[in-house]
Amino acid sequence: MKCTFNKITLILLACSLPAQADNFSAKRAGQGFTAITQDFTASISNPALLTKYDNDDDVYFALNIGILGADEHDVIDTSENIADNLDTLEDGINAIDEIPVGDLPEYVEQLNQQIDGIVNDLNTIDNKIVKGNGGINAQIIVPNQYLSFGMFANQYGRIGIAADYDQNDEQIMRSAILNGEFNADELQSQALGVGYSVTEAGFMLGYQAINHANYELSIGTKLKYQRLDLFYNRINIANFDDDEFDLTDDEYLTDDDGTNVDIGMYTVWGDERQWHFALVANNLLDQQVSLIEQDLTFNLDTTITAGLSYQNDWLTVATEVDLTEREHFKELTASKYAAIGIELRVYEHMQFRLGLRNDLNDNEADLYTAGIGISPWDVVSIDIAAFTGDEDNIGGALQLGVKI
Repeated sequence: MKCTFNKITLILLACSLPAQADNFSAKRAGQGFTAITQDFTASISNPALLTKYDNDDDVYFALNIGILGADEHDVIDTSENIADNLDTLEDGINAIDEIPVGDLPEYVEQLNQQIDGIVNDLNTIDNKIVKGNGGINAQIIVPNQYLSFGMFANQYGRIGIAADYDQNDEQIMRSAILNGEFNADELQSQALGVGYSVTEAGFMLGYQAINHANYELSIGTKLKYQRLDLFYNRINIANFDDDEFDLTDDEYLTDDDGTNVDIGMYTVWGDERQWHFALVANNLLDQQVSLIEQDLTFNLDTTITAGLSYQNDWLTVATEVDLTEREHFKELTASKYAAIGIELRVYEHMQFRLGLRNDLNDNEADLYTAGIGISPWDVVSIDIAAFTGDEDNIGGALQLGVKI
């Protein structure tokens, strides 16, 4: 029966980990996670944007970091409290022989009250999910009129943790009082964790294929080395400590690597070049990695996204939609995003952003985003984004950029 419980919990965990070939650009995140029609500073999202630069733009370097998490049911804190309370209960039961006979009824009642509290906490967090995802990336871009190019490194991933309560544990604890001996490690309730990480590094190239009086068309590609890591762990709930919940032990880690390709297209038209359209296909070569014992397989499939934006000197309104489902665990439904974002520019040195991202397949809660950018003298740029949503989702991103 326990294997069934674990399988159900693993499926619930995997449900909380819909994947996204994403990078935590603060400019992208603040504007509803729209990026593929921005400018050359967003080339990591669409390599065709390498050609969208001003004549005075030169070498550009950017570093991004971001994180998003949700612990709606306080699973982490409650699990740590359970572990601490089990230590106290274990000491109390094992010391029962030292209690005077006259004090035993009251002492036993206190132990049972401790068990009541532990069982209540276990029921509260049973099969409840803690989820988090994050990423970090860096890029160096050299735009020019011949063949713009750049180098990049990108890492993103997700983790889910859940408690799996075995109802037989209550009887084990009650019986231990009668026996006068208790080892919390004999309990069957567990904390389980599942996660993945995608690491990429490579080159990107962009070329303006058409420069017509009425429109422009650019194409780009990213050639990259890619590594997929899939990890899993489970520990006795009595030993839970979020600082020591190791998901990187080789015993629970599997990985695969190889090469992959992204391609992008970008076009702009209108009397003032105000209309922008882009199409991006990530991961043209499908990859997968499996946790054999847990019967879970992570598919890194090709994802195609289209974007349209209106831009003028002070305003950008952008929208993006996934034309295909995103990479996912094979056993589960994938996510498919639609997003909209707005950027207001003030004196060319300050930007304010708002946005919304929705999962069309209803796997994830809507995310509402906001951001601000400061770019004095168009040399140094600092971008900050914050995002929140249902189920206590909350996160932020930071981007630092320099034009040399």
